[in-house]
Amino acid sequence: MTAALIEKNCEHGVLWLTLNNELQRNPLSSEMLAEITSALASGYDDPDVRCVVIAARGPVFSAGHDLSEMARGAGETQEDWRARVMSILESCAAMMQRIVHGPKAVIACVQGTATAAGCQLVSACDLAIASSDAKFCTPGVNLGAFCTTPLVGIGRNLSRKHALEMALTGEFFDARDAERFGLINRHVPAGDVLVETRTLAERIASRSPQSIRDGKTAFYTQIEMPLNDAFEHANRVMVEAMTSEESRLGVEAFFDKRAPDWR
Repeated sequence: MTAALIEKNCEHGVLWLTLNNELQRNPLSSEMLAEITSALASGYDDPDVRCVVIAARGPVFSAGHDLSEMARGAGETQEDWRARVMSILESCAAMMQRIVHGPKAVIACVQGTATAAGCQLVSACDLAIASSDAKFCTPGVNLGAFCTTPLVGIGRNLSRKHALEMALTGEFFDARDAERFGLINRHVPAGDVLVETRTLAERIASRSPQSIRDGKTAFYTQIEMPLNDAFEHANRVMVEAMTSEESRLGVEAFFDKRAPDWR
């Protein structure tokens, strides 16, 4: 029986989605994209899930798209090939946006190398904790292409010059550079990356789910707006949040000096 491409485990309000195809370097194949998308949908709908972690097995977090799948098939016309590759890219873009626009926080736990669309996956997550020996790369330029789609997410995490340095050189950057660039929140020794991610995820899972859902959506909406429009939008969301029943319960718990019960 073929092992699942993703292992799923939920504990303490945190859903762990672990990429489980290490022999092929956890590629974002069509099948893997479909499994991630489905697992995210289930996690978002599950009230017991308060936070999602995307992790991986093996020395590679994800090598990006499966190049053998992207190659032209025997007897495949140029038009059919282009249409098939576009379909894969659209599925990948939809999955990345599902992370960004999802109602719950998603954390990348990067234990190894993340390249191309694998690096894009890190950039799509709300937060990222990496092993100190992890490396990051957008190598399309080395293969006669360019990591155009990975740069959509990466370019929204990094400054333009850092993003283009990655894309134009196709070289590996270490975890210190990734933190300095803004691709990850921080890096920790390899033996601590799971514990550090778990601690962060469980801390988020203990917070108000309504405020995280509405606040995450508001953040990604306003960040693309002009300053004045951003304040207007944020003000409307803030009013709704501060006058909600959930906020009332949170404020009462604060004054009573007790932990709120978000159930």
